Parts: sequence; C-alpha cells; structure tokens
Amino acid sequence: MKRLLVPFISVLALFATGCGGGSAGGEAAEPRVTPLPTAREIAWFRTMAAFANAVSNLSEQAAAPGGAKALAALRDCGPIFRSSVGEAPTRRQRAAAQVVLGACSAFRRGDLADGDRALSASGTRIFLRSDGRSLPRRGGVTDASRVEPRFSRVAAALSGVPATVVRCWSRADWVALIAERGAYTGGAVDLRADGFVSAGTRVNLAPRMCERLVRFAYERRRPARGKVKLQLANTVLTLGHETVHVAPGGDEAVATCYGLQRMRRAGALLGAPRAYADSLTELAWSGLYPYGLAKYHSPECKDGGKLDLNPKNPVWP
Repeated sequence: MKRLLVPFISVLALFATGCGGGSAGGEAAEPRVTPLPTAREIAWFRTMAAFANAVSNLSEQAAAPGGAKALAALRDCGPIFRSSVGEAPTRRQRAAAQVVLGACSAFRRGDLADGDRALSASGTRIFLRSDGRSLPRRGGVTDASRVEPRFSRVAAALSGVPATVVRCWSRADWVALIAERGAYTGGAVDLRADGFVSAGTRVNLAPRMCERLVRFAYERRRPARGKVKLQLANTVLTLGHETVHVAPGGDEAVATCYGLQRMRRAGALLGAPRAYADSLTELAWSGLYPYGLAKYHSPECKDGGKLDLNPKNPVWP
C-alpha cells in the first residue's frame, strides 16, 4: 500500500547485537524553540495519519483501471475528515488540517495529482520537532540537539548531495521527536530506530549513534574487539545506510548494501586510519549483515552482484 507520509527509517537496532556534510551555510539557531507537542496533539496526529494514509490508498486505487468506486469515495473526503478526524486542537495543527482539506477539494474535482501533492505537503506542517525546528550548528563533545558540522560534511560526501545535514538529538528531544513521528506514521518509527531521513536531506540520528560517532571522531576511540567495536561498526553502517536514502534512494535492502560499501570511506572521512576503517567494514559484513532482518537483505548484495558498486574491484564490501 502507498503511504505517502512515512519517512525512510533504519531499524538496524534489531540486529542480533542489540545495537540500535552539509552545506556551508547550515542552519541558524532560532531564538524561540518550538514547544513540544502535547498529548492531545499527539492523539490528533495519530488520527490524522490514519485518515491521510487511507485517502492516499484510495487515490492510488482511483488512478488504477476500474477505480471509479474509489474516486467516488474520494469525493466525500472533506466531510469524512471533519467528522472522523475532528477539529485540530492547536493553531499550528489547524494549518495542517487546512492543507488536507485542500487535498480533499482537489479530489472532489477529480484532480488526483494535485490532491496527492497537497496530501504529501501536509506532513511538513506536522513534524514540528524534526522538520519545523532549527538547530544550532555545533561540533565537538556535546549531547545537545544540534546540526553536527563534521558528520554533515561526511554525510554530504557519501550522499553526493551538498545540502545533506546530520542532526544529532539530545535524549529528551529524541524521545519527543519519536513520539510525534511514531504517532503520525502508525508506529513505523519508534525508539528502536537508529535514525531516519526527513525533508529529503536531513539525517536524524539517535543519541546513542551520535555519542558513538563523537567518541570515534573527536576522542579517537578505536575499540579493538568485542561488543563495543560491533556497536561502532553498526553506527558507521547506519550513517552510510541513511545517506543512501538521501541519494540515490532505494529500499532498505539496497540502502543497507550500499551503506556497507560506503563504510570504508565513511570511517576514513571520520578520521580513522584506513586499516581500521577496513576492519569496521569487514566486521559489519561478517558480524552484522548475516543476522539482520530479511528486509535489509538482498541476494545481490555480494561481490559481483547487481548491488556491487565497484564490480571490477575485488575488495568486498
């Protein structure tokens, strides 16, 4: 089913280990931080998400041959929204509701493309903490919510998209962000996620991921073996994985395979000796990849396979 409003996520935390670049201008700090969503707002997010995804599925059916029945149902989109979702509890949510009602107006006219665009745009009015809040640019050893400039440069180099930024979140902000995202995505994003991409170029990383990257890049910690090194390998893999969702895209299996092949470069860009970056990559391939969920695997993720980015190079991954 089509779910227009669900962001790409990484749930590499479910591996058996239990582990979970940007433009020069960056993002300026904002003097007033957007308030956290209330419990009432979160409940409204959840109801609106269910409605939006149901309408999105109807639109897909209406565009297919024999979709007259679905198209007829879409014409009642506005009244159903008002009765089933109800009035938005806050002014900032009323703006999102108006966008959805605009989509319903387009569907009533039979303009599916315009309705889909408006429906997708409503998400940008919802995600108040991730896509609606500016963060200060701050590097070094800190656990504050921030755009991390060094990690952003690495992510931009890996993705090939100069506007790519890495957002590191404090624990409290991450919990609030996931509560909002989880409500609006029907639980597709939860606290097990290591990271997800939003607004096309924003790589949002869980606090534990950024903490490990900080130790690796700024404190030059290079664990030699054991669970700590496995966790670090998972973290560098997560960074590579998420940059694939920035560009060129792909499903979770493709992102994981390409992310594996970006790890050597990622490790080196983060300051590790080449030999150590190689060892992290090899550990991810032998100690993480075989134990991941099925949707992160592809039979073509192998030396010489269709997902091999450098088929003439004998080094794998």
